[in-house]
Amino acid sequence: MNLDRRWWVALIIAVAAVIALVLSQTVFRGTSEECKPVVELLDFNRAQAKLISSKTSDEDAPAVPSQAEEIAYQAWADGLAERAQKVTEPELASSAVKVADLASQFVGKLSQVRAETAARAPGAPAPPVVYEMSALNDRITTELATLSKACEK
Repeated sequence: MNLDRRWWVALIIAVAAVIALVLSQTVFRGTSEECKPVVELLDFNRAQAKLISSKTSDEDAPAVPSQAEEIAYQAWADGLAERAQKVTEPELASSAVKVADLASQFVGKLSQVRAETAARAPGAPAPPVVYEMSALNDRITTELATLSKACEK
């Protein structure tokens, strides 16, 4: 059974169209509209994490945040809050707002940890605020993971 040349061309075009449709819906599918602000928030968080880590003190120095670090952390929390307001999908917005709120709480404790650490004797255990900040950090990480799982490939 020989097919006319026109049929072969039509068959090839149809197969190419199906392949293009499948690829556009799977591989090349862009970020959904509701996830775009979430991806922006996650990208901002990564960029700020790099910036903050570049401002951190030497490994030998105590892990007390400096004034420069506190300013960088405040910019991070403010940026997260700004980006969280842009998230409109209800479940994603809930997690985004939680991240921003937790980041704000974390930053609010930086000056407290600096003051309490300065008042302690060398070798004394860490002040309780350090453990509170660690718990906040864990919650921030959990919420960021939730957002990442929902919106990133």
